[in-house]
Amino acid sequence: MSGFKFPKAILAQINECSKGGFILFTLNEAGDPIVHSRFDDSTAALALQYYAKNWTEVIDELNNKATFSNIAAILEDQSQEEFEEEEFDPEDEEEGLI
Repeated sequence: MSGFKFPKAILAQINECSKGGFILFTLNEAGDPIVHSRFDDSTAALALQYYAKNWTEVIDELNNKATFSNIAAILEDQSQEEFEEEEFDPEDEEEGLI
């Protein structure tokens, strides 16, 4: 059985609605990325490539911020748990006083 192929009729309809071109990313059955793209001219191709590049950079930055926030929250929780687990003995404080 050959794998699913994105219907050319749908790609043609996307192209008709795109007003210049499109880039469509899909995954096949194995999870490998497939890129479908069509451009009316080189200007549209460059514009979409530029937009895709910027979009990817923004998503990377958002993912990095979310990852750092999650790590910071985990470390804060661990730090708080360790602080709460420490036993406080008032007699230890009195021994240091003169």
